[in-house]
Amino acid sequence: MVGCFIVMFAKYHIKDSIKFLRKCKVKTGFSGMTGNKGSVAIRFNYEDTSFAFVNMHLESGQKQIAERLENVR
Repeated sequence: MVGCFIVMFAKYHIKDSIKFLRKCKVKTGFSGMTGNKGSVAIRFNYEDTSFAFVNMHLESGQKQIAERLENVR
């Protein structure tokens, strides 16, 4: 991926409360062959709460709505 970035920082004293940390990246540019479009995500549980953060760079323009929705799926 060329431009989507996600990072997580945590204070040292809470690091043992962070569980089930997962990350993912998806390339969608040029049929999934290049990293010019896509997304990165991170999810984790902190104590009893689940968090997920996503950063996306999708197709632009009003005519690409269907393509953007498909990329999100």
